[in-house]
Amino acid sequence: MLDAGNRQALTQQLRPPAGFRLVHAVGTTFTLDMASALAVPLSFVSGSGEQFTNSVAVLTALRKVADRVDIFCQAGNIRVPQDASDLLALLEPMIHQVSAKRGGLFHPKVWVLEFQNDDDGERRYRFLCSSRNLTPDTSWDLLVRLDGAPSESAQPGNTPLSQFLTRLSPMASVPLDQTRVNRINDLAERIATVEWELPEHISSLSFRPLGVQSEPEPESLVSYLRNPQTATGLNPDPAAAKTIGYKKLVISPFLDDTLLTRFIDTRTGEAHVYSRAGQLDLISSQVIGNKRIRFRSFDDTVTPETGDDGVPNSAGDLTGLHAKAYFCDYGFQTHVLLGSSNATDAGFNKNVEFLVEMKGLKSRIGVDVILNSLKDVPFTDYAGEGGKDPSLDDETRFQLETELRKAAAGSFFLDAVPEQGADNSGQYAVSLEHHWTPPPQFNATIRLVTLRTPVFEVLGASERPTASLVFRQVPLADVTPYLVLGLTDKESGLSATAVVQGVLRTDPAGRLDEVIARQLDHPDKLRQFLLLFLSPEDAPPGSGLAGFSWHFRSGYEAGSSAGLYEALITALENPNAPDVFSDLEPVIKRLVQLNGGSEEVLQLHALWSAATDALQVKETSHGL
Repeated sequence: MLDAGNRQALTQQLRPPAGFRLVHAVGTTFTLDMASALAVPLSFVSGSGEQFTNSVAVLTALRKVADRVDIFCQAGNIRVPQDASDLLALLEPMIHQVSAKRGGLFHPKVWVLEFQNDDDGERRYRFLCSSRNLTPDTSWDLLVRLDGAPSESAQPGNTPLSQFLTRLSPMASVPLDQTRVNRINDLAERIATVEWELPEHISSLSFRPLGVQSEPEPESLVSYLRNPQTATGLNPDPAAAKTIGYKKLVISPFLDDTLLTRFIDTRTGEAHVYSRAGQLDLISSQVIGNKRIRFRSFDDTVTPETGDDGVPNSAGDLTGLHAKAYFCDYGFQTHVLLGSSNATDAGFNKNVEFLVEMKGLKSRIGVDVILNSLKDVPFTDYAGEGGKDPSLDDETRFQLETELRKAAAGSFFLDAVPEQGADNSGQYAVSLEHHWTPPPQFNATIRLVTLRTPVFEVLGASERPTASLVFRQVPLADVTPYLVLGLTDKESGLSATAVVQGVLRTDPAGRLDEVIARQLDHPDKLRQFLLLFLSPEDAPPGSGLAGFSWHFRSGYEAGSSAGLYEALITALENPNAPDVFSDLEPVIKRLVQLNGGSEEVLQLHALWSAATDALQVKETSHGL
């Protein structure tokens, strides 16, 4: 079931089946890296040679599918990008920061995907549940993939997943556009009817969202780990002592005594706990000294999440353990939990999480089988004694990141108005209103994510001026609702930063078109953009453009329109041609405004004008 040698990138799991295109994708993550988010749309656009390192390819994919992708993440856990690419502006509609209730964290890592074959209308669905954040961290993670097709009626087992989808939008700190809310709710209705193919060796499967008012059955494994007093346990005899099995295995980068004590019940004969050495050090000496438990640690340090489940941890991006899994042998069966919950009480009772609970034969997925599959993963016997307290630096880092999450849950309102004066053409004054008051032990700063300067100090409540902050002479393409908040502990000098999603109340007309125009600053890039944009999303890799062979790197020489004419003709036959051309029209107009003196741009514009005229004639004739 677990194959350490079977390694695939998340983007590979997102790709549509051959001949299908994306209808809608909803993803969730605790930590979000903005550069990684830029790569997601590329997963859904095949056949055009897209490369993440090619900004035009990324731009094209974003323009194609951004309105069909929604990504929810923990507020205050959007990482500050090292390079604030113009393309980040195109992520704005699809990223939604979330603040969970009850003081917990928004921690699920799931994807719900809907695909369609336009030839016959067939739809397929995919569900991914993992321990993987949307980041470039090279940590060891686990993922469950389910593929399915719609049935004639609702499937009762899908109710928790369907309800989970509908409860995402109300948690967003910045309200979603109603059109997106409706699309997500419609997807939830269709997901309710899907029949899923079970993974190999799995006889039953249940969806287990936590923290969204959907209570699992009392006889489930997850119910027992949440509260053994109210749960039934896995044994069917109510007169017998509750138990979840004799032999057990837990894999988790974060641990606490409370959850481990529940996991190791009185009927446990043998248990294996795989974690990080730094986390095992924080477990009580009494639990570490339990002779029934064998503790093993990953021999590398990793911290892709800081403050996950309220457990202080150092910051960094090194390789290591990030998987979460629970295995319990009971009789001839093994019960399994895979997903986002760490082995902490917060992971099961406080946070918003998502797990998949499965059952299969012990001979196929039992603890001994899994332990054997892990022999090539670099775990070593833990030689410590536990009982350590978190360091002062760890506690400070936890306080910094907790405060950033609180700040991100607040309101940040921005307004952009043109600067006055002949020398300020195309420049904007961006004003910011907010009510964030940092704690007195921290120094706080704020800036636009698109610009390194200016950086404003955020003053305390008694020092704050009445006027709002104003960023002067901001180029149109750099106007953004994304802000970078920074905190520094005055005593230790430790600091933390996060990107926060504000509300751009006055969004200047043509802002996103200006972003695109700044990327397509050469006729060759414009040709490449048009070729990629007009390529069918469901074209198999290397197939070229509707039968016309061309290669991504050399199919258009400088000054050539090879393939573009064919692409435009093919696009005219597409039933969605009016929408396709209307999306591109502002881009073309803006490029002509900026590069109207270029002969190549004028030639491309002439070709484009001929195509749009043909489309108008076609629509008029159909209307008659």
